[in-house]
Amino acid sequence: MNIGRCSATIARNSLVMRQFHQEGFVNQYAMPATVKTGAGLLFESEGFENLPAGWKAREEYAVVSENEFVETFELAPPGKDFDIYSQTRFKRAK
Repeated sequence: MNIGRCSATIARNSLVMRQFHQEGFVNQYAMPATVKTGAGLLFESEGFENLPAGWKAREEYAVVSENEFVETFELAPPGKDFDIYSQTRFKRAK
């Protein structure tokens, strides 16, 4: 995952995330300025490479504690609501 502050990110005053998957998918997300997530980040899809038009995705990183966060990935086919595709809990090793 690459979250960076490129000129497009600064000009938009928003975080932009691009994901490169081993299956060949490239997804671009942005964090809408109106979204308030509390402790975490919420990104909504802007575009995909190698995926039919109309698909949407959401990627959320919810902070549970200073040693733990949960990543939730949701997908929505054209004309449908979001469904959770995967959810992963990350914990710092002691």
